Amino acid sequence: MRNRYLVKIRCRKCGEQFTLKGQMRKGQVDTGFKRCLCDNEDDFDITMEKV
Repeated sequence: MRNRYLVKIRCRKCGEQFTLKGQMRKGQVDTGFKRCLCDNEDDFDITMEKV
């Protein structure tokens, strides 16, 4: 069984916030998140907590 995480992502450019569920795969948590609504792809504050 894989480890599940609750991932909170906040865009540093526009301030939009996302809360997603993810799973640990190959040493990283995968949520499927690619980019913010403002087209930002790499400037985020990310926090994770194990569920």
